Amino acid sequence: MMGKIRTAIVIWNPKKKSAKAIGSAVEKFLQKKGVKIIKGRKADLLVAVSGDGTILYNKNKYSAIIFGIGSKKSFVCQANERDWKGKLERLLAKPRFEKRMLLSSLLDGRKLPDALNEVVVRNRAHRILELKLFVGKRKFAFRADGIMFSTPTGSSAYAYSCGGRELGKQEKKYEIVAIAPFRRAFSPLIVPQSTKCLLKIVSECDAHAVIDGQFAYRLKRKSKVKVWRSGREVLLARA
Repeated sequence: MMGKIRTAIVIWNPKKKSAKAIGSAVEKFLQKKGVKIIKGRKADLLVAVSGDGTILYNKNKYSAIIFGIGSKKSFVCQANERDWKGKLERLLAKPRFEKRMLLSSLLDGRKLPDALNEVVVRNRAHRILELKLFVGKRKFAFRADGIMFSTPTGSSAYAYSCGGRELGKQEKKYEIVAIAPFRRAFSPLIVPQSTKCLLKIVSECDAHAVIDGQFAYRLKRKSKVKVWRSGREVLLARA
């Protein structure tokens, strides 16, 4: 539970034609309910229109409870273009939210944006990667097209498609899933949220570390990627 929602920020993907119209309608709706629309980074509520990608791209920029308006295919968004008014009205009447785990990562000592869904390392070329993975005190060496570290939120998306298990959104764990491991040499691994991981790229590669499908960073041979649970959390509205 939280106090009354008094201020809100509304954002949308400018590349989607319908998003601006929905965003403008949301602003007018909120204003009629006595909620002040503001600019900047801090508000009681962030309404993200256009789909999961808008939330994933902007989640680290704002300090607010997030309410997403997407489509029926969305996993993270709580509403779509047909039902957002009723859900938003219920949220304003009884504001509630849930905390979602984020994963932090370092690439060769460089801090990357926190991930709400997953941290993915994968080859861009049609070649297999040789990897060394340290999970706490355990060591693994295998070849694969890539590997991902998935939060409970992301476990129903890319990780699940690659053979991972769908975790409860509030589970205090995260998941490590290889992408097409050679001879299935690495099975999906679920670890406590306190676990710290280190991934080493052994082979020559044209590969990227990708955060939530939104931000890509080039890797090279001997690159190191460290992954651990972030000290931050994303607050998603319960509508």
